[in-house]
Amino acid sequence: MSKMKNKVLPVSVLVLFMLMCINACGISKSRDSADMVSELNNRIIEKVAENYEEGNISALDIVIVRIDFGSFSQDNASEIFVLCKILNTPHVAGLDKTVGILLDADSLEMVAYKEFAADKVVINCIQASDGQSRILVSKTTTYQGISTQEIQLLAVEGSQWVEIPIDALKIIGDESFYYMDIVDDLIIVASEDKLISSEEIVAVLKWNPETEQFVLEQ
Repeated sequence: MSKMKNKVLPVSVLVLFMLMCINACGISKSRDSADMVSELNNRIIEKVAENYEEGNISALDIVIVRIDFGSFSQDNASEIFVLCKILNTPHVAGLDKTVGILLDADSLEMVAYKEFAADKVVINCIQASDGQSRILVSKTTTYQGISTQEIQLLAVEGSQWVEIPIDALKIIGDESFYYMDIVDDLIIVASEDKLISSEEIVAVLKWNPETEQFVLEQ
C-alpha cells in the first residue's frame, strides 16, 4: 500500500487545520474558536518575525498561504511546514518574498527556516518512499522583459537545508523554464516562459520516490 501524501492545506481550510493543532499545542479549550485560531496564527507569525533576515517586520506584512503536515527533517517526525508571503518588500529583493518555516507539530518550536526571494516563487512538497518530504522550489526573475528561472530540490536535515541535485536537468541544460504539476509530481520543461501549447514542451520529468530523483519521461 502506498503511503499517504502530505496534507496540503490552502488558505480556505487553514482555520480548520489550526483548530486541529490546538489540542497538541496545549491551548485551553475553554476559549472560543476565534481566540484559539488567532493565538495559533500569532505563534506562527511570531516565529517568522523573530527569524526574518532583514530585521524588523510588521506582523501585518506576514501572510500565511499554505500549510503541509508531514515528516520533513527525520523519519516519523510530526511536523508542520508553513509558507508565508512577505508583503511590501523592496523591488530590489524581488517582487515575491516567501518564507518557509518548519515547526514541530506538538510544541510548535521551530525546526528550520529559509527565505526565498524572486519575482515569482512557487513551492511544492513531494514525498520520498521513506515517508519524508522534499521541497521543490521554482524562482523566476524578470529583468528588462527577459525572464530567467532557477529550480531547486531541497531536503531538511536536522535544522539545515540541503540541496539535492536534479540530475536530469543537467542533460536538458539551463536555458529552459519549469512548470510544476503538483497532482502527479511532474516538472514540465518548456522552451518559453509562458506555456501556451504542447509544442513548447521540451521534456517531462516525473518524480521517483524510490531514488528521490526526477526521471526523464519525454
